[in-house]
Amino acid sequence: MEFKEALNKGLEILDIALRPEAEALFCAYYGILKKAGETVNVTGLKEPVDIAIKHFVDAVAVMRWVDFSGGKRLIDVGSGGGFPGIPLGVANPGLAVVLLEAVRKKADFMQEAVKALQLRNCTVVWGRAEEFGRKEGYRERFELVTARAVAPLRELAEYTLPFACTGGSVLAYKGPKAKEEVKSSGKAIKELGGEIEEQIEYTLPLTGEKRHLIIVKKKADTPEGYPRRAGVPHKKPL
Repeated sequence: MEFKEALNKGLEILDIALRPEAEALFCAYYGILKKAGETVNVTGLKEPVDIAIKHFVDAVAVMRWVDFSGGKRLIDVGSGGGFPGIPLGVANPGLAVVLLEAVRKKADFMQEAVKALQLRNCTVVWGRAEEFGRKEGYRERFELVTARAVAPLRELAEYTLPFACTGGSVLAYKGPKAKEEVKSSGKAIKELGGEIEEQIEYTLPLTGEKRHLIIVKKKADTPEGYPRRAGVPHKKPL
């Protein structure tokens, strides 16, 4: 099964309808990923079906439960090869997306991809979450914050919640250890002004893999001391 066929089948199974232009842009982005893979390790996945389902379909699966309309602002923390930020930006042209990545090569790749796809609603930023989470214009300025395969939830909370405005949400894409991570993250999330609102378990089409979406609601301002300086959240998670 080729990329386009797997993509359409996966979206159909999850009952996700995208605007007509999105399919062409997803296919173009897949081509950019394949070409980049010859020189930069953007994704460890190689098979067309895996890339279609585990990257693209999984990225937009959250549209079943989360409203991305109304001119919202989203920051994708640790965006890597652009997932889930770029597919969400493609699927929701009214969404203002910031792609934050600490690895320069990956940030440069995303910059080229955004330019090639002419995604005017996507902006790439090179830097660490611990630094940008304190900056004016970034701190508590986003209605939506996404993160996928970045860190355990207890640690991830400190990277993401400072970006969310009060009333906003952090959307943490998680794998099979999600329930364990939730149990150990309660204190950290509360300290940072958040509260777990919903835990959604779903199955990826075609591959059958289990995924979890953890939705954390921002209830109060994050205390001024967070995020701590670079490297500390990883070495000493709350």
